Amino acid sequence: MHKALVVAKHEFLATVKTKGFILSLILPFLILLPVMFTSGYVTQIATDSPRNIGFVDETGILQPDGIFIRFEDIGDAENALLNDEIQSFFTIPTDYLKTGRVFLYGTGEFFSSAPTDLVEAFLIDNLLHDSGADETLSDRIRHPADVEQITLNEKGEVEEKQEVRFLIPYAVAILMMLSIMTTSGYLMQGIVAEKENKTVEILLSSLSPEELLTGKLIGFGSAGLLQICVWICSGVLVVSLTSLAAIFQEIQISLIMILAIPYFTLGYLLFAGSMACVAAPASTMKDAQQGAMIFTMLGILPIMLLGVIIAAPDSVIARVLTYVPYTAPAATLMRITLTGIPVYEIAASLLMLTISVIVVIKFSARIFRSAILMSGGKIRVKDIPGYLKR
Repeated sequence: MHKALVVAKHEFLATVKTKGFILSLILPFLILLPVMFTSGYVTQIATDSPRNIGFVDETGILQPDGIFIRFEDIGDAENALLNDEIQSFFTIPTDYLKTGRVFLYGTGEFFSSAPTDLVEAFLIDNLLHDSGADETLSDRIRHPADVEQITLNEKGEVEEKQEVRFLIPYAVAILMMLSIMTTSGYLMQGIVAEKENKTVEILLSSLSPEELLTGKLIGFGSAGLLQICVWICSGVLVVSLTSLAAIFQEIQISLIMILAIPYFTLGYLLFAGSMACVAAPASTMKDAQQGAMIFTMLGILPIMLLGVIIAAPDSVIARVLTYVPYTAPAATLMRITLTGIPVYEIAASLLMLTISVIVVIKFSARIFRSAILMSGGKIRVKDIPGYLKR
């Protein structure tokens, strides 16, 4: 184990000192912070831009109100628009009450179009006023429902309201894929590079393939996890400086936070070990990436089926994804945010994932030992059984 830790330390330090890795750490700040301040500037521009909206009413039912200005014909409205006197204008044809058609005119610039909901609210107010409806009925027509969703658990008890519960599955799935793609990419690059320059032959003369592969898994995995942690901190910083902070304050440490650690660790080891299986026999990085596509597709399968999981977290499909090792980390964490998963399902999922990790690491070490010493050649599926027997 000592030799594996030495390899892990070397791979970690060699990775984090590269320019590409350092750039990836600061890239979120270089992108997110300017976007954050730019969004505020854009909002200010939108606020300071002309807000008056013109209209040409051929039905005679609309009355000027606030920012809405009446024009007698389209020509006058067009001149006002081109002279920046109004933001945009719309026309109400004579058959509006029958067809509901409204034509909205703008200059094509970013802030030239009036919000349709603002125009619709103006039309509703005028239609209600023309119909003679009382204030109570008019207010109810404007705001027909104030829906408050109530969720019951399996015992029929009312659960606490969680506005962000449907945001968590997306965050979990995206974070899982980011970590898998990043750390597995480092591992594949390292294996292919050492095979090309033959340094791996020298390493295998002083330590076993299992120790070398274990060290690489720990080293590259630690570098990838460091990168993910920095990305998370960048996201938290950006969120804390925006209006989203109040929304995410509802998220509390719960079962998902606790189970995220073993699922994240086991998921990384499973995918990294699988990537090592295809990277070792590969002669180039392109070949390794092509072989790794199948594992990438398995990893994003829960994201592709996210709509099904959200709609029916206890369905057969969702349960199957919980037991399949390559989909279990993302699928299980997503289901936990949506429903109460029985303890035996979580235990069985972790057990199958652990067994799969042990088997994959063992097989990948054998393939690594046999294929890494090959002089070259393309990866051939028919050679894999021979690698496993050696």
